[in-house]
Amino acid sequence: VIRYGDQLRSCRNNEFVTIGRSPECDIVVERPWVSRHHATFTISNGRARLVERSSSGTFVSMGPGHEVFVRREDILLFGSGVVSPGLRSSLSDAQVLHYEIVSD
Repeated sequence: VIRYGDQLRSCRNNEFVTIGRSPECDIVVERPWVSRHHATFTISNGRARLVERSSSGTFVSMGPGHEVFVRREDILLFGSGVVSPGLRSSLSDAQVLHYEIVSD
């Protein structure tokens, strides 16, 4: 489950949820530092992954005090956490998406 403001999407095995500035994305984040097609949440073989393809990168936090920066690479997601396209999640302008991995 991915939540950004009032936008809520779920992603099942072999499905994906796109995030970016483009209105074609499943979750639209309208900020200049967010790419048109910034990243994609996917689940395959029971594993949740963020596929990051932007030039500005994404900050991913899977627990308190553990934020990693990814750019043009994939990262496995576990439990619950936050994803912040382009800016650290602690910054006031950050656009934070919350995710939670739930089993069916």
